[in-house]
Amino acid sequence: MKKILFAALAVGALGAFILAGWVVLVLSDLPDVSPLRNYRPAAAAEVLDRNGNILTQYFDRKFRIWVPISSLPDRVIHAVVTAEDDTFFGHNGVNYKAAWDALVHDVQKRRFARGGSTITQQMIKNVLLSREKTLTRKVREYVLARRAEEILTKRQILQIYLNEVEWGDGIYGIEAASRFYLGKHAPDLSSAEAALLAGMLPNPRYYNPYKRPEKAKKRQEQVLFNLFQAKRIGAEEYEAGLRAPLGLRQESGASLVPALSTSSANQCCRAALERILLRLFENQNIYRGGWTVRTTLDRDLQEELRTLEVAATGGLPDLVTVVSQEGQIRAISCSFGKESSVREKADGVLSGQEYEVVALPLDGITRDQIVLEADGEKK
Repeated sequence: MKKILFAALAVGALGAFILAGWVVLVLSDLPDVSPLRNYRPAAAAEVLDRNGNILTQYFDRKFRIWVPISSLPDRVIHAVVTAEDDTFFGHNGVNYKAAWDALVHDVQKRRFARGGSTITQQMIKNVLLSREKTLTRKVREYVLARRAEEILTKRQILQIYLNEVEWGDGIYGIEAASRFYLGKHAPDLSSAEAALLAGMLPNPRYYNPYKRPEKAKKRQEQVLFNLFQAKRIGAEEYEAGLRAPLGLRQESGASLVPALSTSSANQCCRAALERILLRLFENQNIYRGGWTVRTTLDRDLQEELRTLEVAATGGLPDLVTVVSQEGQIRAISCSFGKESSVREKADGVLSGQEYEVVALPLDGITRDQIVLEADGEKK
């Protein structure tokens, strides 16, 4: 009996030693959370016309537009927190009950089937860790979430999360999602629209309202019900949200998203503008720095000239046709031999104003001719 007891104790001690060693190994090279205080993810460059209208965006694989949490109304915050982590404002980074329930569920299913992650944990996973589903990553996630909560406010955590989280293929952050799915800016979302986007977060591809509108609507209704139950919205707003259509983006919101700014009819002008900006802002990363570049261009005139465009399938031309006013370029066109058509379009938009239609070398256009200001440029 003593031998059995001794063997059991020895095995237990060995197991504890191995477990302790594993924990030490797992936690030995944790990333530093302090950079999160000033964290800004890579974001698209937005190119505006002279009146502040969006012309297009340039980005590196991930379409993301940074938005400060101070610009987001409470209804957007409430929808996301209600949908993803209703205990967010009460925990210290980890919801232990949800984590335990997820562990039991995963053991029963013999796979990682349920997350149980808080918003803080998801933020940590997206920013500091990989997306692999392993126990090692989960333990690291718990520890880092606790550390992040010690140095960040809840609103800071939400700001990082809402700008970092994926909302579908290539769509990252609440502003990009609002533009892509609903054709509007995130601060302008209604409670029903915020509930639609928040409801997508557990699985953006499955709840994609373009591909599965019925699933997306049902999920939206669940989030609205939870908001109503939590007294975040009233009965009238709840009922209105249930009745409202999804309100997905139509062509009127095309200028807000990159996918519709790169059609073959507009490809040459967009590519020409990109080449000009890359040359003018040499060695500065306009694809990931979240730039805002206000140009001298006129969106209405540029849209009019789009009908004259040809696709840039053979590469960009050396010369481009431009409409110029007082030394500033109002529009760029890759069309040739259509000067009279360009003038006709310009007359319609710049009625009564003096302008000229000229051919300029693409690589000879200067900053003063096309850039008014650039927010984000390195000094």
